[in-house]
This record gives sequence, C-alpha cells and structure tokens, in this order.
Amino acid sequence: MSWMGKILGGGLGFLMGGPLGAVLGAAAGHAALDSGGQSGGLFSSLENKQSIYFTATFSMLGKLAKADGIVSQQEVEVVDRVMRENLRLTPQARDLAIKIFNAAKNSNESFEDYAQQFYTEFGSSKQVLSSIIDLLLLVGHADGELVAAEEAMILEAVRIFRLEDHYQQLKGRFTGVPEDINRYYMILGAKRGDSLAAIKKKYRKLAMEFHPDRMQAAGVSPELASTAEDKFKEIQNAMDLVEKDIKTT
Repeated sequence: MSWMGKILGGGLGFLMGGPLGAVLGAAAGHAALDSGGQSGGLFSSLENKQSIYFTATFSMLGKLAKADGIVSQQEVEVVDRVMRENLRLTPQARDLAIKIFNAAKNSNESFEDYAQQFYTEFGSSKQVLSSIIDLLLLVGHADGELVAAEEAMILEAVRIFRLEDHYQQLKGRFTGVPEDINRYYMILGAKRGDSLAAIKKKYRKLAMEFHPDRMQAAGVSPELASTAEDKFKEIQNAMDLVEKDIKTT
C-alpha cells in the first residue's frame, strides 16, 4: 500500500511535521504524529519523502494561484486541467491534491514556509528541487502568461532552493515557440555554437539525473511519476533536435 493509501485507507498518523504536516493533516482529516508516535513504523523513509513531495507540490501551487491576492475561477480551472492532463492524477490522488491545494491557499503559512520545509528535506537533490520549479512554471504558463506576481513567487523558491544558476535553463522549457531551436538548446543547458561533444556530455548528465527511476528513488511521489517521465522524454527530444540542427548547419 502506498503512503496515500495508508493515510486515506486507514486514517493513520504520519511523521511529517511543520507547515506541510499541518496542511496534509487538514486535507486528510487527522493529525500528524511526532517521531515517537506509535504509528511511526507505518511510514517508511521513502514514503515519508513521497508524502512531503506531493504535499509540497500542491501547497505551493495553492499559494502560487493566490499570488495576486485572489484565486480566480480561471486559475482553478488551469490547475484542474494540469492535474488531469499533464500530471494524469488518479481520481483518489486528484481529490487529495485539491484538498491540499485549498487548505494551503487559505492557510496562514506562506509560500516561503512550504518551500523552506521542502528544501530542508530535499536540499541535497538538485533534480528533485528542479522538478518542483518545473511544476510551478508549468502551472504558471498554463493559461498562456506567467504574470509578474507568479514569477516573483517562483523566484523566491529558486532562491531558497539555490537554483539561481539553473533558472533560465528551467524556464527555457516554457519560453519561445516549439519550433524555436534555441529553446531546445536551453533545455540542455547549452547554446548554439557549442560543440556536439560538449552538448552530448551535458545531455548524458541530464538524462542520468532525471531518469524516472532515479527520481522516484530520490523521493518523487509515484502519483507524480508522469512529470519525471515527461521531463526525461523532453531531454531526449531536445538532444535529437539539437543534434540534427548541428549536423545540418
């Protein structure tokens, strides 16, 4: 049984504390346990990481949707569409995600509080940290425009996650038009004019770091596995297009 099944199926306690624990407790309808709780052995270390990843994702998205002070119906529809079409959540996962989203957007905790707790857990994994920025950018761009208030909030997460040097590479996935070859160079952290050998070296490193199996082993929630798969495929596609561009110019 997954971490989500344990919580929703048995009404069990969980080890996650802090602002994310409060949100998950509110969404799931029961309280978190401290490390000395009797149910402490019911969550493995990996399951605890997976629950933190899932909760942080939708808590931060809740705050992002409220970046301009209100959550519009359009923003709710955008997040719902991303859950269904991009993240391909099961009905059970989607129901919990919506509850977390609503609990977080109305909480007294800040976006930075959620981002900081996530960094405390995953600070050693740049790939996991990057995957959250990817998701925030995905939702921010889903309605066709990343507004200033949304990007300011995402940049706060970038600062907390210490990903300043990688932000433009992450953002490159969503900027420009699909036919713009420079977009695919940016996905690989490269630029036109770099040698094929140098770009392949970057590609191999990215492909290894963002392999779906490695991402799940690092704590990415299995309910959000499609995001790791999509990222991996995108890296592969970018390399194919860049290699063709180099060989034809």
